Amino acid sequence: YLGFTLLPHSGVSLIFTGIAVNTMATIDASLAAIISGTIVSAAIINEIIAVLLAKTAFKWAGEISQQSSKK
Repeated sequence: YLGFTLLPHSGVSLIFTGIAVNTMATIDASLAAIISGTIVSAAIINEIIAVLLAKTAFKWAGEISQQSSKK
């Protein structure tokens, strides 16, 4: 279940996106904007879904009980 609990860590991809966009902006600004928009959108979607998957994985692993997960 470890893989599910590591999914919410998309901040690293946003940092690398910033580096890539700065590099690409000198070559093709429109391509840099497309890359930036695509990866940021995917990171936002990932953050929403990954938190739910991580919570489920913690339940499966027995790390949180049903009582504490209702909060």
